[in-house]
Amino acid sequence: MNIREIIEIRDKLKKDLDIVEKFLEIAKRQGLANGESIEKKLSVSNADQPLLQSVVEQTGGYGSVGKAVWEAIKLSPLEFTITDVSQSIKEVDSSITKQQIANTLARLTRQKKIQAIEKKQGRKPAIYKRL
Repeated sequence: MNIREIIEIRDKLKKDLDIVEKFLEIAKRQGLANGESIEKKLSVSNADQPLLQSVVEQTGGYGSVGKAVWEAIKLSPLEFTITDVSQSIKEVDSSITKQQIANTLARLTRQKKIQAIEKKQGRKPAIYKRL
């Protein structure tokens, strides 16, 4: 393991810690006791559920990769390819691979947040559209 890899791991852990701190802040706002689970509290109080859902949506629900890909999609033109998303992400975070981006695009397609206009054919990338 070299210094660059250690720095990348540190940066990823910082991002993950930020997400955990957001959830802790929400739990404190909802008045959770130390031993009480968040599931119990949410099932009792559905009025607070949109607050948690908004934080999950902010983080992509799948961690930093999902959030980074979604932000790159928002900055891309209405119709985009994996290459467009990859180039946007590389400017900010070079640790995300094209395979991770492809997996996230497939997940967002299943969630109906984006739509595949043209399927991938050989070396030609798929074309997606934001919904």
